[in-house]
Amino acid sequence: MTHTNFCEKIALVLSFLILNNYLLLSLNFLPIFIKVNFIFFVGIIFLYYFKNFFENPFLKIFFLFIIFISLGTPVFEWDARSIWLFHAKIMFYGDSILSLGENYAFTHNEYPNLAPAFASALAILFGYWNEVFPKLSFLLIFLPPLILGYTFFKNTRYLIFLSIVFFTIGKFLFNGWADGLVAIYFGMSALLMYLLIIIDSNFYRNRLLFYLLTICFFISLTLVKNEGFALLVILFISTLLIKFYKIEFRKDIFKLIFLSVSFLPIIFWNFFCYAKGIGNDYINANILINLLPRIYNLENYKLISYFLLLNEKFLLSLIFFLITFLVKRNKEIFIFVFTAVLGYIFLLYFVFLSTPLDFYFQLDSAAARVVRPLSFLLALFGLYNLNDYKKI
Repeated sequence: MTHTNFCEKIALVLSFLILNNYLLLSLNFLPIFIKVNFIFFVGIIFLYYFKNFFENPFLKIFFLFIIFISLGTPVFEWDARSIWLFHAKIMFYGDSILSLGENYAFTHNEYPNLAPAFASALAILFGYWNEVFPKLSFLLIFLPPLILGYTFFKNTRYLIFLSIVFFTIGKFLFNGWADGLVAIYFGMSALLMYLLIIIDSNFYRNRLLFYLLTICFFISLTLVKNEGFALLVILFISTLLIKFYKIEFRKDIFKLIFLSVSFLPIIFWNFFCYAKGIGNDYINANILINLLPRIYNLENYKLISYFLLLNEKFLLSLIFFLITFLVKRNKEIFIFVFTAVLGYIFLLYFVFLSTPLDFYFQLDSAAARVVRPLSFLLALFGLYNLNDYKKI
């Protein structure tokens, strides 16, 4: 087994165990099954660390460093404390994700709960709850895409990859928010979609393992946060548009249908929320009432553009991506990435214009977070575009 194949298999097993934990908590399995699943997850991490001890030291040192930061920082910000970790606390005491059906006030019970479910599993393993160590589980969910990154980037390039992760995601690696997970899973999901569907010939298209990894990443993306579902829809629409343009729609239609099963878990979750009468604060009958007074005001578009497009991480990532395009002139990457970027930006304009909250407050509190997936996407594809390591 090559080191690369080993990383791919480790990433797949870890992704499966994260999703399996979500399934166990959804189906009210006994806590012993949840504990065994988490112990197995930790065992796979130790296997990764010690089987090839000196392989990929950058990630192993980087991840230990972030673990210490995570355990040494309290949870005090609203979303981390009162939404994500509170959801995990509810699951811990109720032994099930379905405990959120009680529809607690002020906690956005309709949000997907992959990360809180994993945090709850860690608390179940230890047998008690506190406000610090369950947050570590959010960090552990970063491992599959970080490990898989070693398949595409080697040595110094992998160090650059980790630098991109740290630059674009930053404190969201360890602060208990879910936005960093959305960014990294979106970026890696987009890269897998590009490799398996967009480009015509490469090593990855012929391996079932990569399709299974892609499904796991797609599912994880949708179950991390509501934005993940929208981002995956944008990935599929972008891919379909490119396939139509290249007159290759029939060529990969069955692959896309196979990958589209990734939407089923989030559809089941939304159906559960609907059945329990759990509403969404942002998607409701008042969207047009909120949207119409703002849509004709040019100042609103200027303000959104200021918060989104002038974000320093987004701008630097965009510049890096454009420079790599000028160097390599890879039109397929350029079209794919910019189709996805423009699709998400259009969606963000719509969401901010129709927000039921104060317009400026919503931009000031959320814009820098929701643009992170685009920053990571641009920087990731910029690095990949410069990558000389190719399997064909």
